[in-house]
Amino acid sequence: MRGLYLHIPFCRAKCGYCDFASAPGTPEETDAFLKALEKEASSYAGLAGKFNTLYVGGGTPSLLSAEQLEKLFSVISGLTGPLRGLEESTFEVNPESLDAEKAGLLKKAGISRISLGLQACQDDLLKRLGRVAMSGDFLKAFGLLRAAGFDNMNADLMCGLPGQTLKDFAASIDWLLKLRPEHVSFYALEVHGGTPFSAAGVEEEPEAAADMYEAGAAALKLAGFRRYEISNFSQPGRESVHNLNYWEQGEYLGLGPSAASYLGGERRANTAGTAAYVKTALAGDEIPLQYRETLSGRKKNAEKIMLGLRKTAGIELPDDIFIEFKEETDRLTEAGLLEKSGRRIKIKEDRLYVSNAVFREFV
Repeated sequence: MRGLYLHIPFCRAKCGYCDFASAPGTPEETDAFLKALEKEASSYAGLAGKFNTLYVGGGTPSLLSAEQLEKLFSVISGLTGPLRGLEESTFEVNPESLDAEKAGLLKKAGISRISLGLQACQDDLLKRLGRVAMSGDFLKAFGLLRAAGFDNMNADLMCGLPGQTLKDFAASIDWLLKLRPEHVSFYALEVHGGTPFSAAGVEEEPEAAADMYEAGAAALKLAGFRRYEISNFSQPGRESVHNLNYWEQGEYLGLGPSAASYLGGERRANTAGTAAYVKTALAGDEIPLQYRETLSGRKKNAEKIMLGLRKTAGIELPDDIFIEFKEETDRLTEAGLLEKSGRRIKIKEDRLYVSNAVFREFV
């Protein structure tokens, strides 16, 4: 398996919690970025036709104009060939940036899966987050995508938001389930330095978020969803193939500012600065890297375990790795955090929310 990820760094407005490389951009800046992206993609021509999945994220990829989307898909197809030939192709959409023309264009281009941002169904909470789209915008976008023929759609939710109650989160789950999406992801609010929330002194509420997380997981299970990863739930057969490749330590190539790659045992990430990325690429130089490292030995094996434990099915370890980390896995099992069955280890279902306590043992 090998995945292709493209990062589109533009958005209409920065959300209070957002720690991604994204900012508003002019049409001219977007056009220049697409030229730089094409230049970077051309440097990987040797990998053309060797990708199984695609994920276009951001930022807000759906903010691009119809003409810019056409250009984007031209760049992508140079590496992947026809998108319909991929096992899966996902495109992130923010509701306020979608119209019927764009929905049709995404379908025509061969995109097979949509990830649509909701976060909450209460407009007052969305305003506190700095979201541009309200719940009505989500409903409209969801309908446009269904009308365009999309039958594999994810929706994102957040828990532990400022002023959010357990009742609020339960209402968002119920509201969303009535739309019958194929996949749901939800995440606890994390306040990172440099974000608007950090500057405003917003604090995380881990205990409240944990209660919401467990209640949401139970509601989705009753609705027929299967939790296959810490934060991801799907109807049978609708798991994200692209993301599963990450958790199985598969290879992937990332293009665009801040995009990460893992190829040939080397992990690297592009610079997060869009201006620097564009300037360097168009000058014909190599894309400036934020970091690069070659994983090997115990560090590579530890990462394999941590990624594998994100999946609810856990991971079956080869004999050598199982022996190498026997002390750690025994300790976690005795602490009631892990389950062992032969060489397969997994985090106990009722301990998934505190998975970081497990991962720390392998760092």
